[in-house]
This record gives sequence, C-alpha cells and structure tokens, in this order.
Amino acid sequence: MIDFKLLILILMIGILAIVLIYSVIIVSKKKQYYAKIDDLDYMKHEISNQTVPFELAKLRSTKKSERIVKLVQQWERRWGKLESDFIMVTEQIIYTEELVADKSFSEADEQLMELQQTLDGLKEEVEQLIEEIKALKKSEERNRSNVIALKDSFEQLKFRYETEEEKYSDFKEEMKTLFKDVEVFFLKFNECMDDCNYDLADETLELIKSHIETITYMFERAPLYKETLTNELKPLLREVLKSYETIISSGVYLKHLQIKETISYYHGQLEEIPQWIKRFDFERIEATLLEIHDNAKQMIEFMKKEYDLQTTIKEMVMKMKVTMQQIKEQGETLNARYENIKDNYRLPEEEEQQFNLLLNELKIVNNEFTYLLGRIEENQTANSTLVRELTSMGQQGIELKEQLRLFDGEIEGLYAGEKECRQKALMLLKTFNQLKGMYHQVRFPIENEETVELIKRANFSVQLLFDTIGRLPINIAEIDKQLTLVQASIDELSTRVETEVLEAQLAERLMIYGHRYIEREGMYVVDLTIAEDQFRQGNYATVIKKMYELLKEVEGASFEITFKQFKQQVKMGLV
Repeated sequence: MIDFKLLILILMIGILAIVLIYSVIIVSKKKQYYAKIDDLDYMKHEISNQTVPFELAKLRSTKKSERIVKLVQQWERRWGKLESDFIMVTEQIIYTEELVADKSFSEADEQLMELQQTLDGLKEEVEQLIEEIKALKKSEERNRSNVIALKDSFEQLKFRYETEEEKYSDFKEEMKTLFKDVEVFFLKFNECMDDCNYDLADETLELIKSHIETITYMFERAPLYKETLTNELKPLLREVLKSYETIISSGVYLKHLQIKETISYYHGQLEEIPQWIKRFDFERIEATLLEIHDNAKQMIEFMKKEYDLQTTIKEMVMKMKVTMQQIKEQGETLNARYENIKDNYRLPEEEEQQFNLLLNELKIVNNEFTYLLGRIEENQTANSTLVRELTSMGQQGIELKEQLRLFDGEIEGLYAGEKECRQKALMLLKTFNQLKGMYHQVRFPIENEETVELIKRANFSVQLLFDTIGRLPINIAEIDKQLTLVQASIDELSTRVETEVLEAQLAERLMIYGHRYIEREGMYVVDLTIAEDQFRQGNYATVIKKMYELLKEVEGASFEITFKQFKQQVKMGLV
C-alpha cells in the first residue's frame, strides 16, 4: 500500500516537472519571438521617422519651377504610399504577436520572414527617396560654388575692360550690354536659389557662363581679327589684284578665274566683319577669314599656272604642227598608193570603208587644229583649256599614225597576199588531182555515187577558186573565203577516197589470200563466191568482215598477225 502511494507521488512530481519545464520552454520561446517582433517594430519606426515629410513640406512652401513642383508632387505620392505600407506593417506585427500568444510558431515564422522582406524593401525605397531629395539640394550647393568662381572671373574681366577700354571703342555699347546682362543674371540667380527654383537657377547659370565666354572671346579675338584684316588679308588681296593686272598685261587670258569679281566680293565681306563682331558671330567671322585667305592663295597659284603654261603651249603647238604635217603627208601618200592599185587589188569592203573614214577623220582633225590655232591667236581662251585640248589632239595624232601604219601594212600585204593565195590554190589543185588519180587507178567494179559527187563538187570549187583569182580587181578576202571552201571540200574527199581505196585493196588482198584454201578446203568455195559477189557490188567492208572471219576460222589466232600485215601493206601502198 505504501509503495503504491509513493509511486503515485513520484508520478505526480514527474508530471508537475514536465509541465513546469514545458511552461519554461514556451515562455522562453515567446520571449525570443517577442524580441524579434520588437526588432522589426523598431526597424519600422526607424524607417518611418525619416525627415522626408519635413523636407517635402520645406520644398512645398517655396517658389519652384514647374519641373520641381511635379517632382515634389511625385515624391509626396510615393511617401503617401510608403505611409500606407507602414500601417500595413504595424497590423502585420500585431497579428504576429497574436500568433505567438496562441503558440502558432510556424505561422509566426512565416509572418516574421514576410515582415523582414517587406521592411527591407521599404527601407530601400525610403533611402532612394531621400537620395533624390538630397541630390536636388546638392544642386543648390553646387550652383552656389560655381557662381562664386564665375563671379571672380567676371570681376577680373570687368577690371580688364576698364583698364583696356580704348582697345574696344568700336564695340563699346555691345561690351557694356554684356557686362550689364551678366550682373542682372547674378541677381536673378540669387533670387532663384532663395526660392529653391533650382531649374531656373541652372538656366541662369548657363547664361552667365555663355556671356562670360563671349566677353573672354571678345578680349581674345577682336584685336586678332582687326590685326588679321589690316596686316594680312587686305595686303594679300592687293597682291592678288596686282598679280592679276601684271599677268593679264603680258597677254595671258585670266577672265575665266573671275579674279576682280571675287576680290570685290571679299572686300565687301571684310567690311562686314565689325558688324559680325558686334553680333558675336565668331564662327562666321573665322570661316570667312579662313576662306578669303585660302582662296586668295589659290588665285595666285592659278594665275601663276596659267602664266607658266604660256611657254608650254608654244612648245606643244610647234610639236603638233609637225605631227599634223606628218599625218597629212602619210595619209595622202597612202591614199595615192591605194588609188593606183585598186583596179587590180582591192581591200575587203568593210576595211575599205574604214580606210575612207580614217582619211575623213584626218581632214577633221586638221580642221580642228587650224581652228585651235585661231583661238590661240585671239587670246580668248584659258591656257589650261588650250593645253588640255592640245594634249587630247596630240593623243588623236598618235592614234591616227598607228591606224595609218596598220593600213599601210594592209595595202602592202595585198601584193604578198596575192602570191600566197596563188601558192595555196596550186597546192590544193595538186592534192585534188592526186586524190582523183588515186580513186580512178583502183578501177572499182562499181563506183560509189557519193564519192563521185564529192569529186564533182571539189572540182567545181577548184575551178571557182581559180576564176576568183583571175578576176580583177583582186579581192584577197574573197579569195581567202574560196580557199577555205576548197580546203574543206578536198579534206572531205580525201577522207572518203582514202577509206574507200583502203577497203577495196584490203578486200581484194584477203580474197586472193583466201583462194589458196579452195583445193584443200572445198567447203569454203561458197563463202568465197559470196565474198566475190559482194566485192563486185562495192560492199568492201562486208567482204573484209566475211574474209576475216573465214580465214581466222581456218588459220586460227595466227591469222591476226597476217591480217595486220595486210593492213600495213595496203596503207604503205597508198602512201
């Protein structure tokens, strides 16, 4: 009994210890969760308590440009959204505390993780918003720093102007206006900065910079422009005009260069320079000064070139006169030669037309040269143009000389061509007679009609060839054409005659050879009789085939050697 009570007591103490330990663990765990929640709540308060509303209220209460007004409105909307997000975060924190109180630790973990991510995003957005506001305020500091440096530069320029005012007497009013405008811009800049109108302040600062740059440019460039006009460009234009008058008085044509007109126009441009300085049109001034300087130098070079070409033209004219005389004499001589022989010898029609065109071109070039000499005497054409035309005419002269040389060879070749044609015609006639004699010498049992027709056509071609050679005036081109036709006809006849003669002789040789076997081999008499009949009909190829098969059957493979010997003997006999 005692033991049971003790057991109950021990059991109760154990249960009580477990409950106590569990309670301690739960309390400890809740403390950990509450500590995390407190950290997140502190982070939320730290983010939401930034000075953004104060900075926005400060910007809203001052005069601003339209861009800054829109920017501030945008920032306010963004901050309003962030404040709504802060309220949602507060509600999530309260809900997470309830989950911890209810011991829903897994759900609480999810909420804590989500809260951490949300707060990190909010912190990044707030920091970005603060940076944008600071960037706007930094522009104020930057502008104030820049304007101090510009103010120093302006005061130095102003002091310099006051000490050197007489140098810029021609531009006194413009300089005073510049300085006055800059002073007004400085005042306007300060007003803009006081009103936090940073955009307008930036624009005003740029105006101050550009005006100071203009003043600096006036100090640096105005005296330089004046010196360039007085000491360089005007003397240079006078030099150009003087060179023009000197060269033109020597008889050189220069009107095409329009020197006087150009100099007059440039003088007008130089007179406009002071007005351009007053308008601060420095790019136009420098472009004009550079153009006048470069073009004046070019005008001097062009005039010198025209003057130097005077001697060149004289030399080219002398050379061209000699060339034209040579071409004229060569053309007349060649034409006379051809006229003397054209009754007996004639160029092909196309070549004769080209020869006549060449003679006509000689007359045209000679007339052009005469006209060019007249223009040189009139002195109304630029030397450069004359040189170009003389050069072109000289090239024409070279080409005409070459063409005359070629036609000289053509005419000279008419004599040699006749002799060569006659020799070729005689050789073809000899070949034709040999082929004809070879064919008739064989005494074919039956003459081949095609071969006979080929002999007739070749005979007609040869007769026509000799008729053409004997006809005056001799036309070498036509003779060459006839020679080609005769050669083709004889080549075709040669192939046909040689083949037919070889076959006939070889067939006859095989039949004679085959007769030795008539007594010993009576059975072949019929075959030989058939072969002889085919021979009399002129079927020589059939005879050769039949006799070859017959004799090979009798003598076996050794007949191949005999057959080759027969063919070789027939060919040698033909040669």
